[in-house]
Amino acid sequence: MAYLELRGLSKSFPGVIALDGVDFAAVEGEIHALVGANGAGKSTLINLLSGVYAPDSGDIRLAGRAVAFATPRAAQDHGVATVYQEFSSVAALTVAENVFLGHEPARPAGLLDRRALRARTQALLDRHHLPLDPDTPVGDLSVAQQQLVEIARALSRAARVLILDEPTAVLAGHEREILFRIITGLAGAGLTILYVSHRLEEVFEIADRVTVLRDGRKMATLATAETDQAGLVRLMIGHDIRQAAALPAVAADAETVLDATYHSAGRVSRFTLRAGEILGVAGLVGAGRSRLARTLIGLGAPSGITMTLAGRAVRIGSPREALAQGIVYLTEDRKRDGLFANLDILANTTAAALAEVSRWGVIDGRAERRLGAGVLDRLRLIGRGLDDPARELSGGNQQKVLIGRALLCRPRVLICDEPTRGIDVGAKEEIYRILIDLAARGVGIVFISSELKELLAATHRLVVMRDGYIVARMASREASEEMVLRAASGLAA
Repeated sequence: MAYLELRGLSKSFPGVIALDGVDFAAVEGEIHALVGANGAGKSTLINLLSGVYAPDSGDIRLAGRAVAFATPRAAQDHGVATVYQEFSSVAALTVAENVFLGHEPARPAGLLDRRALRARTQALLDRHHLPLDPDTPVGDLSVAQQQLVEIARALSRAARVLILDEPTAVLAGHEREILFRIITGLAGAGLTILYVSHRLEEVFEIADRVTVLRDGRKMATLATAETDQAGLVRLMIGHDIRQAAALPAVAADAETVLDATYHSAGRVSRFTLRAGEILGVAGLVGAGRSRLARTLIGLGAPSGITMTLAGRAVRIGSPREALAQGIVYLTEDRKRDGLFANLDILANTTAAALAEVSRWGVIDGRAERRLGAGVLDRLRLIGRGLDDPARELSGGNQQKVLIGRALLCRPRVLICDEPTRGIDVGAKEEIYRILIDLAARGVGIVFISSELKELLAATHRLVVMRDGYIVARMASREASEEMVLRAASGLAA
């Protein structure tokens, strides 16, 4: 019998049916993947199971009994725990203090029992083979270790169902392997794992079964051993994904829009970017790719770089100056550094173009709506309305909002740092289409990514970074994943 079961679950928001009569079942000890394209309903389903929303109709059942979660705390009390992509730990507190935050062991007088706190934490970590020290401040941990703290906190409430939302989005390869061993161990101990991911190769590596959502409906539940990535993509987006992007050719006489000489770790690197070119930047975690991008927009040491734009020497000391020169940066962390989470979609889109929609310092609401709606229509934004909070959008749509903001700045150079991180294959295809369209219009694009397949498919040239400087250059069509990895790892060709 299924331990977790959804029967006819539906949820609507103004103008949008987010979930439409979804049936779903997962058994004890199973790792069950949940996949779907942009706006498919994955986040809504997670929020219903986590007690963030209440369903409009349908039932949630645990061990055959119907349950209702009025709050996230109620879901936790029923043994349903969610580990979100964005961590919620308190950096200044220790591992133990974070794990039992909100239900700490106390002495009769109501004071925190630190000895019991540490003992319970150590027992929990030992039981689930989580390699953490209870006394370490979370702020001193790596990203991968912080994620384990989130999992430990979920387990501290005797979770029977563990929902993992994009758990590997910010992990390196060896960190992912450690996480997978832990997840497999938890399933072996009888937990029901709901694994939500856009990385289909991971689904086949770790999941027993997979359920596909599209437009709020369940398309199928399949054993991973009985399908393949191409089959899932067809179910997710209704057609096969293109294997390579149709890149426009860079004109032989195209202007060099950016020429940069970059000083790092005692080494000098130089790269150029032409109008209409998509330049990929590859490298392992810590190679310095994001540091280079931020230096280009004035967030690094001014002495670390010399630049010319269209043949004219420039000195950029801040992102504002970069924007004035036509250099626009899309951050790798859209939720922390990109979005104004509490503002609506329209305000987020037009945030960098207020001068165009203002008179005497007062925003013209009609002009702002006309400008924002125009660019978002072009990007095919799937949302509930321009007045809805940006935080409620899916990852792919949040990225489109940031791209819309960038387009309103009329960039000559667009720097995209991990633009497809945390979004599904359908949304990725749309992001590629947008970038290719911009390149066709003459924009020079710097494309930073940890996914080698997309760098090889969606760029004209590649530079590979290691230890803060460029170690290799190659034409993308002539390169291979092995060539890039060898250069990034410092191995001989």
